[in-house]
Amino acid sequence: METRADNPKIPQNGPTVEPSPSMDRRGAHEIGESAVKSFSIVVGGPVYDLLRRFHLVEQTLPNVRRRIVGLLTIMWLPLLLLSLKDGLAFGHQVRIPFLYDLTVYGRFLIGLPLLLYAELWIDPEVRQAVAEFMNARLVPDQGLPEFENVLRRVQQMRDSWIPEVSLLVLAFFPILIFHHEWVPGVVTSWHTTANGMSAAGWCYAFFSAPILRYITYRWVFRYLLWGVLLWKISRLQLTLVPTHPDRAAGLNFLSITQKHFGILACALGCSVAGRVANTMLFEGASLSSFEYPLMGFVVLSVIAGLLPLALWIPKLKKVRTKGLLDYGRFAKTYTEDFDGKWVHCAASPSALLLGTPDLQSLADLGNSFSFIEKMRWAPISRKLVQELAGWTAIPLIPIIIYGTPTAELVREVMKLVM
Repeated sequence: METRADNPKIPQNGPTVEPSPSMDRRGAHEIGESAVKSFSIVVGGPVYDLLRRFHLVEQTLPNVRRRIVGLLTIMWLPLLLLSLKDGLAFGHQVRIPFLYDLTVYGRFLIGLPLLLYAELWIDPEVRQAVAEFMNARLVPDQGLPEFENVLRRVQQMRDSWIPEVSLLVLAFFPILIFHHEWVPGVVTSWHTTANGMSAAGWCYAFFSAPILRYITYRWVFRYLLWGVLLWKISRLQLTLVPTHPDRAAGLNFLSITQKHFGILACALGCSVAGRVANTMLFEGASLSSFEYPLMGFVVLSVIAGLLPLALWIPKLKKVRTKGLLDYGRFAKTYTEDFDGKWVHCAASPSALLLGTPDLQSLADLGNSFSFIEKMRWAPISRKLVQELAGWTAIPLIPIIIYGTPTAELVREVMKLVM
């Protein structure tokens, strides 16, 4: 006798499929990966979009060299031509001719290209760091939507027109921030002669210098975005392991990313070095008179370079404290069992203790507890501090060598070598 199966009733709109947990995780990962791939602190913003419309920049940032040449053409070349026209490019008409002004070289021919090249140097590292939160599973599956929301909010801040307009106002109206490019200095120069501002000086004060300031301020804004991003991520529910061998609960990759921001301090240091070199060459100042300002510049640059990572201190402090408590309780239970099994148990021959894995487990437990005790409260290493200080000091090395007597310099070098 044949048995007929009942036909199930299928809705007209098709069968409904209940999403499984694996499908939810896969969808969350797809959303997270899409957000990570599109994230950038450089590619975006009203001014950037405007430059893209005129094909001056491209989405993938490959044309840094063309932008460097273009900006030098409109910022530095007019200053040279105007100085040549007025006889201020070289010669003895003024104390500091244009071609002898080291500040110009530091700002425009070295600092400006570094600020533009920093886009290629920093942005890929930031993208990789953001992706590492997913690749290393620091963000749990249930936290991926919130992680994606953080990335979206930071990009909305980047694309807002309010910061861009504010930066333009600050850059092109220097009286608001007490810049005085047009005020006569101690000695005459290509931009400020005995008769007042030269044509090149007016061009510099109201065109070239504001553009350079805007590019600098825009990097300050991007750096703030990076700090906001790290702060918002630190407030998420993350999977951080206090026994991670990097002693930063698995966040040491942020230290690797952060060192790339040292190129910004190097670019600013070029301007500082140019100013100091001009004062030493044309005003007779000694290096010792700049000792504390230069040291202060290096120290402040390093502190500024570490501030975004310092935002992780509350998070990692909690991870360390919780790890010490959890492993402390676990260690107490394990050591009590070990003591009862091998020390105060007469039925356990001491010969059986040789080669037992219990001893190695006890040692591993001690090592894990030691890792937690030595865990840093922020993903800041000594190497990062040294690298940031090195980036900042690079432009200062030539003036230090120039301003130090040869005999004294040789003695200091020999002290380091010996």
